[in-house]
Amino acid sequence: MGDEPTNDNNSYFEYDVMRGAFQRWVDEDKVPEDQWRPRATKLVRIVTGDDYVDPNIVEWIIKKP
Repeated sequence: MGDEPTNDNNSYFEYDVMRGAFQRWVDEDKVPEDQWRPRATKLVRIVTGDDYVDPNIVEWIIKKP
């Protein structure tokens, strides 16, 4: 996977919105970095409604800007 996530069911825009929301969330709530991965996974599951979450998408979401 490159710099942008790809998925047949969701658009880059949707993942970009999730990423921005996630980054604001961890900044505002001072979420410890060791909790980022499980929380990002849960966020993607909630938004997409899918049980399976591509680990590459999670890594892209939690990547520091």
